[in-house]
Amino acid sequence: MKMKRNIFIFVGIILISLLVVLLRPQDKDKYPLNANSGFIQEEISPAYSLFDLGVADFNQDTFLDIFSTNHNGPQIFLINQQGEDFKDGLSELGLPQNYEATDTPVPDPLANKTEPGLYIYWHNYELIIAAQGLTNPENLEGLVIVPLLATSTESDQISTNIRKTNALSAGIDKVQVVRFNVKGNGRLSIKFPAFYPFFPPLFRLNPRADIKNIYLGSRFQPATSIDFALPPINALPHMDRHGMAWNDYNNDGNIDIAIVRGGMQGKMSELSPNAKDELMLQQSSGFEDIGEKVGLAKAGCAARQVAWVDFDRDNLLDLYTMCGRKLPPNSRYPNQLYRQTPEGRFINVADEKNLGFKDMGWFTWLDIDNDLDMDLFWADETTFWLYRNESGNFVAENLGEQKGVVNQLAIADYDGDGDLDLFSASRRESILFTNVDGKYQATDPESVGLPKKAFAANWVDYDNDGLIDLHTLRYGIYRQQPDRTFKKINLLEVSSPKTFGGYAYCTWFDVDNDGDRDLLMGKSTKMPDWEKRQRKDKDITELAKYSKSRVLLYRNPGNDNHWLEIELKGAPGNSVAIGAKVKVITANGTQFQEVGQSEGSWRSQGHYRLYFGLGKQDKINSIQVIWPDGQNQEILNPDPDRLLVIEKA
Repeated sequence: MKMKRNIFIFVGIILISLLVVLLRPQDKDKYPLNANSGFIQEEISPAYSLFDLGVADFNQDTFLDIFSTNHNGPQIFLINQQGEDFKDGLSELGLPQNYEATDTPVPDPLANKTEPGLYIYWHNYELIIAAQGLTNPENLEGLVIVPLLATSTESDQISTNIRKTNALSAGIDKVQVVRFNVKGNGRLSIKFPAFYPFFPPLFRLNPRADIKNIYLGSRFQPATSIDFALPPINALPHMDRHGMAWNDYNNDGNIDIAIVRGGMQGKMSELSPNAKDELMLQQSSGFEDIGEKVGLAKAGCAARQVAWVDFDRDNLLDLYTMCGRKLPPNSRYPNQLYRQTPEGRFINVADEKNLGFKDMGWFTWLDIDNDLDMDLFWADETTFWLYRNESGNFVAENLGEQKGVVNQLAIADYDGDGDLDLFSASRRESILFTNVDGKYQATDPESVGLPKKAFAANWVDYDNDGLIDLHTLRYGIYRQQPDRTFKKINLLEVSSPKTFGGYAYCTWFDVDNDGDRDLLMGKSTKMPDWEKRQRKDKDITELAKYSKSRVLLYRNPGNDNHWLEIELKGAPGNSVAIGAKVKVITANGTQFQEVGQSEGSWRSQGHYRLYFGLGKQDKINSIQVIWPDGQNQEILNPDPDRLLVIEKA
């Protein structure tokens, strides 16, 4: 009897141990979203100084590829290997990450300096600490913290002691602390690889050091403190690319890219006086920038967002860029609307068309009233606006107050009435704009079961039942019900809101062309404590932002529902068919979509595919396409469950 009881106790202990293991909380940092119901998380790539994340078909093989824009780190370009894996495409695409001026060795700026002092600066991927003209240097010692991937250290008359240690902050795996002591006139050089994460070296000098003889940066500005960060100016890539818009500009069958740069935190003219936006033509040998040749002038624009649009219906895509900022010096540069001429040149007509805003804001293009003119939805920091297109001229309509910074604008015909509605996601107060007869009515999202707050949002029919759902961060998917309300289903929500922090970028696309859309997310770390402290130091005006992100893919397990994906091939000048409309008609009714509504990137453009969930319907009565020029095209009884490419007749 006693033995029997011991066996029961032993079995009980094993069962309890198994339950502890099975019910142990997930690593909330490793698994930031609750990926149940068969969704599988995959780690795709790290990214540094991430600003935006999107998809486009780089090589026109029908598999959508992944790109990022980055403040001052190398971009990621991941080429989709038929849905199974991704190949690093940065070198294959040949898209430069540095300006020519930073790729070419430049003369050492200290060569022309004769004044005695300690000089700390960058030169050709080397961090230099140099003493010259000093007699009996005293107390010129200190330490500098740099990432572990510094490749070598060379010194002459400056003694060093190097110690490797664990992470100083999130995103840097390990760092090394280099202690230095200036014994006489000499030089310390710390070398870095060309693409090193955007981490400014952190200095602390002996408090007794005479800082009046210490000079910082390539312009040798006098030091004002013994604690400082040296911004990577000459040594590192500083494209500061913020927005990318993909389109075959020259009609050669290759997709080209319009790229806009930011303002280097208000220091553009000082740090990069030859800064420019780019129009990159894709060629067999890589990309060639022709932006300046065709009239795309930077004109001081500290750009954040860019998009192609045919606003005047001449079948030539024009380019709209958001430039405005709240604070000087960037507050004086208005948005740009570059109209394309028949010769392929660009002329800025933003002021003429009433779209030259100087405010900070967010925009999306859509045809709100189905009159074939593309209208502009604009959200500045206080107000929502619709700029209605009246034959190429824009008339402002005030849509009401907006109470928080907009994080994302998502458009779709969620209520199935044949026009586009809009969800404005905000951490403070989100708004649902319902389209009623070509006019927007602001609606409390909670009235239909959607969340009041969100810092990312995408419309997506994740289960292909024919009803468009809304995925938000941090609350996950809100599944649409037959009565057009929504229900939170606890899927792909943030697993630990307290530790999530930072920023997240989300977009949905079909990674493997199997008919269901998968979630792509870029998740940044929180701002490191050291950066928060440094930003309070007003003497350090050029401190660069550093962050490391993880790019994650959540594969959709799919179900038995039927589906149809459509890509349109338009006429030369607008081959991606921006602004075209598609109706898919089945026995269940009509679904309406517009090319561009699948876009989930924050500030970029490149996702032109349309996705239709058909539920249990295995027959499609017809597809109706309304091309941007108004031409109608109908396809009768097409087969479902495939990617259908429709060329303009």
